Amino acid sequence: MRGLAVVLMAALTMGAVPARASEVLELTGVGNNYYGSIPVFPYYISVDDGAVLPMMCDDARTEISIGQTWTANANSLTLADLANLKFASQGTESTILNDYEMAAWIESGVDLGTINAGDGNAAVWSIFDTGFNTSVDHDNVETVLSNAQSAVNAGNLDYSGITIYTPNPLKASQEFIFGTVSVDPRPQFLNAPEPATFAMLGGGLVALAWIGRRRSNRG
Repeated sequence: MRGLAVVLMAALTMGAVPARASEVLELTGVGNNYYGSIPVFPYYISVDDGAVLPMMCDDARTEISIGQTWTANANSLTLADLANLKFASQGTESTILNDYEMAAWIESGVDLGTINAGDGNAAVWSIFDTGFNTSVDHDNVETVLSNAQSAVNAGNLDYSGITIYTPNPLKASQEFIFGTVSVDPRPQFLNAPEPATFAMLGGGLVALAWIGRRRSNRG
């Protein structure tokens, strides 16, 4: 229990991990969640022999084992780092960014407990590997993917809390996502005002103009 408390405290306090040229990662263990017989989030990974963090694997094509170590680059989910990610060559810049944003939103939901770990991790695997077998719980996986796309399309998500650990070289290990996505409320103020709002604004402008004219007449 003490080890688990350390993991949870690190997840709550660290947020996104600052990017560095390269870091040594080690898979120290997995949780108790499965999709069929496949272990899913959380994968417990130490970074440079430091904190053990709960991460989500986005790569179903590569196998690793507990105790394995590898070198990885810590990337942000931004256009600047997009070309460095493991699946960057699978589509255009816009489609790859969309895929990683969906994956980050799903990982965040699983981490926060709002998305089932098995369905969420399977959904992420299917994003980057269209041949991944989702028959175990197909309908729920599809629902997760649909909700993720809708969330990304809303355009009000903040991915600054996400770190993507990409193995270097790419075939050295799986790629992992860590952190949480937050909602930025500011875009809502860019929406066009409702008709009633226009009416209120118009009435206010007319009143200001009338007051200004009375003052001018008195002068």
